[in-house]
Amino acid sequence: MKYCFVFVCQQGELEIKSMLLAASLKRYLRCDYELVAAIPQPASRWGTLSEHTQTLMQTLGIRSVPITNDIDENYPIGNKVACLGVETSAEKIVFLDSDILCLREFSPQFSAPFSAKPADLNLFLADRSIWQQVYDLFELPLPLWRVVASTSGELMLPYFNAGVIAVQNHIGFKPVWEECCQVIDAADSIKNKRPWLDQVALPVAVARLKLDYQCLDERFNYPVHHKPLLKSPLTPIHQRKRQAYFSKLKYSQLLQRKPVVEKEELPFLSHYHWPSVIRREPVLNQLLTELAETYSLLKKLILNSTEWAPLLMPYTLSQPRRRLFLRSTLTKPQPFLQANQPEAIITGIPRSGTSYLCHLLHSVQDCVVINEPSSIFTPLANELPPWQIAIYYQTLRRDILDGQPVENKVHNGQIIEDTAAIDVRSHYHPKISRPDFLLATKNTLSYIARIPQLKEVLPHAAMIACVRHPLDTIASWKSSFPHLKHAIVTQFTVGHVNDPFLPQWQRHRLAEIAATSEDFLKRALLWRYLVECLLTYAHSMTFVHYEELVRQPTKVLKTILQQIPNAPPFYCTEKITPSVIRQKRKILELDDIQAIGDICNQHAIALGYHI
Repeated sequence: MKYCFVFVCQQGELEIKSMLLAASLKRYLRCDYELVAAIPQPASRWGTLSEHTQTLMQTLGIRSVPITNDIDENYPIGNKVACLGVETSAEKIVFLDSDILCLREFSPQFSAPFSAKPADLNLFLADRSIWQQVYDLFELPLPLWRVVASTSGELMLPYFNAGVIAVQNHIGFKPVWEECCQVIDAADSIKNKRPWLDQVALPVAVARLKLDYQCLDERFNYPVHHKPLLKSPLTPIHQRKRQAYFSKLKYSQLLQRKPVVEKEELPFLSHYHWPSVIRREPVLNQLLTELAETYSLLKKLILNSTEWAPLLMPYTLSQPRRRLFLRSTLTKPQPFLQANQPEAIITGIPRSGTSYLCHLLHSVQDCVVINEPSSIFTPLANELPPWQIAIYYQTLRRDILDGQPVENKVHNGQIIEDTAAIDVRSHYHPKISRPDFLLATKNTLSYIARIPQLKEVLPHAAMIACVRHPLDTIASWKSSFPHLKHAIVTQFTVGHVNDPFLPQWQRHRLAEIAATSEDFLKRALLWRYLVECLLTYAHSMTFVHYEELVRQPTKVLKTILQQIPNAPPFYCTEKITPSVIRQKRKILELDDIQAIGDICNQHAIALGYHI
C-alpha cells in the first residue's frame, strides 16, 4: 500500500518544523510513500517560502501542492483540512501536524478508512448537551460509542486529536470535513469553538460518511508537550555497562556523548508543539542535532531563528572538582541509556529532617534538590494523573543544563535547613558537571497525599521518606507552623479533608481529625495518618530516620545514593559533620504524651521507635 504523508509548510516557523518532520520521516519510514508539502495560498496572506526551504524540499524529495483555506483565512488551523484534498495516487492520505517528529522505524498499518488518536484531554464540549446541539445541526443522532482521552483518561464522546489523521483516498473526506467546520463555525448557539473547531467537526464528518474508524494509540501521536517520553528501567547488565562506559571517558568525551535509548520504547510519532519541548527531551534534541548535521540547509534554517538556534548549543556545564571516573579493567566501553536520568522524590513527616536532607544532598557533587517547589501544587491539586510533575522535572533539568536560574529555598547559596526559621524562595544557578545529574524535589504533605500518582508519572524515580520519633515530631509541630500546631487538615493545599482524588480510607481518617476538638488529639491522629500513608507504600520507599541522619549523615547519604538508579558517584563539595539530635519534648504536656502513647504507639513500633 502506498501512503501520501502531507503537512503544511508556510513562511516562518513552520518552515523549520515541516522540514524537520520531513527529514525525520525520510530517515525512518519503511513503506511505499511520498512526502507532500501543502503550501497555503495566496502568498499575499501566507507569505513565500525562503530559498533555503525550497532547495531543501528538493533535496528531501518533497512534492509541493498549493492549498486554499475555504473555512476562514483568519483560522489558520483550517489549512490542515485542505491537506486531505491533495491529488495523489496513494491509497492512504496521512495528514501530520508540522510540529511532529518521527523517532524510529515506521511501517504504517492504518487499516480502517479513518484513523486518529483520541484527544489528549477533554478540553472542549465535555457537556453532552452541547455535543447534542452540534449533531443536531446535521440531523445526526448522538453517537453511542465512546473513546478515552489519552492523557487524562476521561471517557468522552468521539473527539480526536487532529495532529495525525489517516484516511482512505477517494472517499471525499476533505469536502465533508470542511463543510462540517463551516456549519459549526456559523452556528451562534455553539460558543468558544476556536481553536478546536477542526477537532469538533472531525467526528461529525466521520459520522456523516458512516466510516469505520480505528483509534490510534499514543505511539502514533505522542503528546510529549503533556508528558515526557517514557523511561525504561535499567537492568543490572545495563547498569554495569553504563559504569564501564563512564569509567573509560575523559571529561571532554563525557560532554559530547550521544543519548542512546531502546528504540522499541519510543513512539513512532512525537507531537512536541514548541522548540522548548524538544530541548527538554534529550532524544528529540539529539535527533534534531543529527538531522541538522545531515542537511546543512536545515541547520541554516535553525541557526537563523533566535528561538530554535539554542537547540544546537552545548549545555552549560562546569568542570568537576575532581576526577570522578576511575580506570576500568574492561577494554570496550559500552553505551548507556540516556533516557534514564537519575531522579528522586523526597517526602516524609513534616519536621522530620526533610529540609536538612535536601541541604546535605545538595552538597553532593552533581546533585540538585529543589526544596518545596511552588510549581507542583497546581498539577497535584487538579490533575489525575499529574503529568505536569514529570514535565516539571524535565523542564528543570533543561533549564539547569542551559544555565538558566531556577527557583529554590536557598540562603547564602545553601538550601535552607529549617524552613520554620527561614522560609523564602529565590533564584540561583546550580553548578553541575554532567548532563545526567541527580535531580530531586521535596515536599511533605502534598507528596504524601499523591504517592501512587507520583509513582505513575515518575515510575523510576526513587522515593525517599523521612521519619522521626513521634514525641519529637509533635513537639516540633507545637512550636512551628499553625497548620501543624493545630492539625488543620481542612487547609492543606493538597490532600485536604475534601480532596476528591484521595481514597475513601484517607478521607475518612482526615474527617476524624477535622471532627476532633482537642489539638493534642488532632496532632496524634495526624501523625498516625501520615505514617499510615507512608507504610501503605513502604515496599517502594527508602526510609530515612532523622536520628540516624543527623548522627551519621555521610553513611545515610551513601545509602540513599545506592537506592537511586544511575545516581552520580558520592563526592561532597564541602565537609559534612555529624550533628546532634534536637528535641523539644519539654514543651509536651501530659495530654500530648498520653495521646501519642494511645494513638501512635503501634505505628511508631512499625517505624522502629518505642514510646
